[in-house]
Amino acid sequence: MLHGCCFGKITFESLVSLRSIEQLSAVKETCGRPNLSPSVNQGGGRFPAHVLPAITLPPLPPRGWPVKMTWSWKQSWREEFSRRKLTFHPYAPELLLQPQWDIAPWVWLLYRFLMVWYTLGWCVYSGLLFATPKWLIYVSHLTYCLLGVYYLLAFANLTGATLLVRQHCRKQSRAATQANNRESRGITGFLGPFPLPSLLLKSLRLQWFLLTFVGTYSLTVSFLYWLAVYPLEDHKLSAFNVNMHVGNILQSLLDLFLCATPIHVLHYAYLLLAGCAYAAFAVLYWLVGFTNLTGEPFIYKVLDFGAHPLTASLSVLGFTLVCLPLFHFLLWNAHLLRRRLASAVYAGAWELRQGVWWWKVTGREEPIPMSLTDTSTSTSMSTSTSLFSSSGMGHEDGVAQPLLVPAGPNRVTVSVYI
Repeated sequence: MLHGCCFGKITFESLVSLRSIEQLSAVKETCGRPNLSPSVNQGGGRFPAHVLPAITLPPLPPRGWPVKMTWSWKQSWREEFSRRKLTFHPYAPELLLQPQWDIAPWVWLLYRFLMVWYTLGWCVYSGLLFATPKWLIYVSHLTYCLLGVYYLLAFANLTGATLLVRQHCRKQSRAATQANNRESRGITGFLGPFPLPSLLLKSLRLQWFLLTFVGTYSLTVSFLYWLAVYPLEDHKLSAFNVNMHVGNILQSLLDLFLCATPIHVLHYAYLLLAGCAYAAFAVLYWLVGFTNLTGEPFIYKVLDFGAHPLTASLSVLGFTLVCLPLFHFLLWNAHLLRRRLASAVYAGAWELRQGVWWWKVTGREEPIPMSLTDTSTSTSMSTSTSLFSSSGMGHEDGVAQPLLVPAGPNRVTVSVYI
């Protein structure tokens, strides 16, 4: 693993241009030759010759890496069935906050802000269009409202984490200045661990649940709407209808492919509970004698327990035991595809860019310490060490595994200056 400490002045562009550890080994070998000058230029940076030969590099990945991934689909499937992946406890909270791709922090924050206004705008328009609280009895409308809540929560969490990280780094900078730890050519910074308040931790759990819920339910409900509801009921093909049953899928998939939030197979258990709760609500709604928007004594025609109890029962079973797990499985595979594409695009250096992204969040212009996980030993992005410290991770309250750990026989230490 590459971990952050200073061994020389290297531009960020020159470091990320090293597409693999093999190239870093080549740089080390070149700089270590006695007939070369004391330093070698590489993409605008300088690699000190007297330091690089002494660096202990991790074992090289197999040839063809990272195109041939060190983890397979079967391995990822087996890893899903562990106790820790049943809960929504964020062992790496930064994955719930940052994008999967190389998107500037301010652009990511702007994206969150725009999606909040777009989604909530449609929710307000829907309420004014129907002018009755009965429009919330439909799963598609409820799902879209929860999508708006997800965007609002994600924007609030990202804003809060940004302010938290900046405040924490300012305190670190003042402490370093008072301790007179500045070096002659700069200051060696530290990226994390940042304190994670319990309120923000709970909010991140809810955000994670809402992403999983909205993603799976948007796919399921929209599929069933166009398959069973739209042909049976007299619905007009309006902009509202398309946005509620097509736009929701596009928004959910877009956010899934942009964010770094993981999807776990075992989270289907919570989706099943939600589906059973809605089925119980539909039965109670029918028993009490309430009507839908058109005055009929049911929510959907396929849930008419009075006239067609067998059809309604089979519809509930098909929804909860067939459609929900099927589309949740597809969502999990889409999340695996996103991770694999990111690993291929960034040549296994995604976690290095993760550190750069959070350093940009701090707004500092000092040496950037960061981590590059050795993909030959790490098979999952979501199991890396965390930038945030919180309770419940097997440590004391307020203490977590730092991103920057002491260099060992399988690690090298670098700092990047931008």
